[in-house]
Amino acid sequence: MSDAEARVRAYHALSKHAPAAFAEGPGQLDWANQPAPFRRYGGAPRLPLWQRPLEESPAYDAVFAGPVGAPAPLNLASVSQLLYDSLALSAWKEAGGSRWALRVNPSSGNLHPTEAYLLMPPGALDEAALVAHYAADLHALEIRARLPDALGATLGASLPPGGCLLALTGIAWREAWKYGERAYRYCQHDLGHALAALAIAAAALGWQTRLLRQPAPDELDAALGLDSVAAGEDERVDCLLWLGPVQPGEFALPADFWTALAALEYLGTPNLLSPAHRDWPELQRVQHLCRAPRLGLRPDWRAPPAETIPANPGLPLRPLLHRRRSAQAMDPTTGIQAELLFAWLRRSMPANAPVPFAVTGEPARVDLLLFVHRVRGLEPGLYWLARSDGAPPTGLREDFARERVHAELPLYRLLAGEAAGLAEFLSCGQAIARDGCLSLAMLARFDEALADGAWRYPRLFWECGQIGQVLYLEAEAAGLSGTGIGCYFDDAVHELLGLADSRWQSLYHFTLGRAVWDARLTSLPAYAHLRLPPPA
Repeated sequence: MSDAEARVRAYHALSKHAPAAFAEGPGQLDWANQPAPFRRYGGAPRLPLWQRPLEESPAYDAVFAGPVGAPAPLNLASVSQLLYDSLALSAWKEAGGSRWALRVNPSSGNLHPTEAYLLMPPGALDEAALVAHYAADLHALEIRARLPDALGATLGASLPPGGCLLALTGIAWREAWKYGERAYRYCQHDLGHALAALAIAAAALGWQTRLLRQPAPDELDAALGLDSVAAGEDERVDCLLWLGPVQPGEFALPADFWTALAALEYLGTPNLLSPAHRDWPELQRVQHLCRAPRLGLRPDWRAPPAETIPANPGLPLRPLLHRRRSAQAMDPTTGIQAELLFAWLRRSMPANAPVPFAVTGEPARVDLLLFVHRVRGLEPGLYWLARSDGAPPTGLREDFARERVHAELPLYRLLAGEAAGLAEFLSCGQAIARDGCLSLAMLARFDEALADGAWRYPRLFWECGQIGQVLYLEAEAAGLSGTGIGCYFDDAVHELLGLADSRWQSLYHFTLGRAVWDARLTSLPAYAHLRLPPPA
């Protein structure tokens, strides 16, 4: 075992919750230092974006099978639509004199550590090539740099026609303010949600979304001007994505392009998110250890063929994207039919949904442990969905049945009986895990992933976030709701299953059912200032 792997394992153990000892956190929230939820660059020129009517939408079911229709041209309208459908605000909420924003992509504690930066070729949004930050609160781009002609020409010649690059970054302080050492996990969950949201929004434009393996994230921080943020508010690149027409294989920009980009004088001054900060040493260490190295290019970017699953005929995509909410409480009497659950599980299978699961180009490593409460046609109890290889893991408790219960899905009954109270206990005593129609734990092939390198650790959480985003949308499509649960008792889940080693680790919980909404909250439009674009 490498030193990096050992230290990542130590962080993972340190950040586990247990009934008698939660992972170290701030103890109480320092409201005077709550981080600002939006990164802004003071003095940077702004490029306003547009909002299109949500009714102009492809079918919901179609986007999961791959890009829909001919690729949209890369211009202000398509970039506006992409960001509006993936990373934008979805509403403002008000209660008791407080006001806060909701977004299309969910986030742990609504803290949103993920930011987005675009690299646009010349002629797409401006005569010059651009580096721009997406200001979600304004639905606008902040221009950080207009590239010199020679550098812009390199970018334009290196990118396949009709597409652009988008970098997702993470600000761990936004999560650490509330969650302490466990915050790294939540940052990576959020990154997975954002990946899925972008992939789905891009597919609606006829675009592919793929993770680039070159350059390494360490090479991108300075290249994107992220070395000017305040101490304690480190912002680091997590991944770089290609968004555009389907390409057969991966490409790379010249190394000296990134070096020249880092030498530019960037426009705008990053805002201070908090007046004071608290260090979380293990969080900072794991951030450094888990950054991906420069990897070899993949010759094949094509996702395996998939057919559209016609589970929601006639249902448009975009209204669902903007309607998605995280439930805060569930109705404990609502039930669903087994066929609806099976449709949800089909959608979570990588082979059935290249969008979003083909984005990283990596094999599935996450299976689902289901706590079935009220699903008509399926006995209450514990079930295992073998997403990664079709079979439940070896080493489970001897009294588990391992009885396959569906001809198509690799779904196995482990134990029949009431599981609601158990789900509540394992999710830190949260009633929402008990009151949903079902809840689930996402378990990852931990040892297998880390054997490839410590940088694989966050990608397990990315996959969990992608699954969570799909489940959110599936619930909304059925007129129900979902909620991600980041607080759970890690090793108690493993003990329930009889897992005596670290081959499998629980990394995310989730629940689905009928939400009970707080009538005291007032909902306001996300962007009252936005105008529709002029007619084409």
